[in-house]
Amino acid sequence: MAKRVSRPAALAKPDRARLGFGPVSVAEAYEAYLVPQLFEPWAADLVARAGLFPGAVVLDVATGTGVVARQAAAAVGPLGKVFACDLSAGMLAFAASKPSLPGSAPIEYLECSATALAASEASFDAVLCQQGLQFFSEREAALREMHRVARQGGRVIVSTWAAERPLGLFGPMVDAMVDSGMDEPFPRAFDSSSYGLGARRLEELFLKAGFAGVSVETAQMDALWETTEDAVETLNGTPFAPLVAALDEQWRQRLRTLYLERLAPSPAGTVTVATVINLARGIK
Repeated sequence: MAKRVSRPAALAKPDRARLGFGPVSVAEAYEAYLVPQLFEPWAADLVARAGLFPGAVVLDVATGTGVVARQAAAAVGPLGKVFACDLSAGMLAFAASKPSLPGSAPIEYLECSATALAASEASFDAVLCQQGLQFFSEREAALREMHRVARQGGRVIVSTWAAERPLGLFGPMVDAMVDSGMDEPFPRAFDSSSYGLGARRLEELFLKAGFAGVSVETAQMDALWETTEDAVETLNGTPFAPLVAALDEQWRQRLRTLYLERLAPSPAGTVTVATVINLARGIK
């Protein structure tokens, strides 16, 4: 059964002095160093492509800190409704603490699996999922659930990193951890191919899940970090953060140096990373 997440008191912004591969909330670091530079621009792009209309009812699957849900809520307006689900109670609590954009629909946060969505059949005009599907152990089952909860004629739109292209930010991150000598924390953690899906595979999955009008687009966007420190701190917003924090100081500094070298900052100290997605859509 899904758990509904209450809205806690607002969380403080992350303290830069506490960051630097030390103990910190992954959600805080994710929101500070990955969302504005990377996931928020792609969320705006995803929502724009979804063609949401005022008053629509939308589900955001694998919402994380709620970046897509908040963009969708602004798009459908106060007469609409957005539901956002995730398996991580910590991420959902953080998402629920974030203020909505002006003139937005209410957002309800649900703790549930993508393969057992806490919604009735034919509940949503649109179902969105940004950078989640590739990490699901049962991808086709998750898409069948999205198909089930979409209304007749409703759209399901999913984005993943494009398996055919370099992995943007996360390729250098994984390479630096491998070269530093870190042990792989879980199966395929250092396998870059597990971070994305190819266009053909996405099309196959959508067709097997029963969708009509299936199409896949590939799009590219540059992500910009204003300082090298901000770029390096992106590692704190990933599941690797607790493992890195447990390393001794010398090891952390070596990892930091290796990661920064691979990010190749500009002479001005900014870091620009090309990111490429495959965006699949289908109609129920």
